Amino acid sequence: MIVTPIDTGSIGRINMPELAVRETTQTGPAFMQMLGSAVGELNGSVVDADASIRALAAGENVSVQDVMIEMEHAHLELQFAVEVRNRVVDAYQNLTNMQL
Repeated sequence: MIVTPIDTGSIGRINMPELAVRETTQTGPAFMQMLGSAVGELNGSVVDADASIRALAAGENVSVQDVMIEMEHAHLELQFAVEVRNRVVDAYQNLTNMQL
């Protein structure tokens, strides 16, 4: 059995467009802008809940149900923000502990 060597000059480059690195253009808001707006919304929710509690305590015509709904809404938003922060910190720690 005779094995003929392969001529590497005759093998062309394989084009794989789905794996090609594409230049990304920034069409959406920057990460810091999104983060800032999310923190702003969270702050607004907490401020609204605080204002409702103060109005209820001052004896204004505010229903207890509305105050509880605003408080729970602010609490859930805060829990979500804390969980996102925890996940980001965990991902960062995983990246820094990777061996190259």
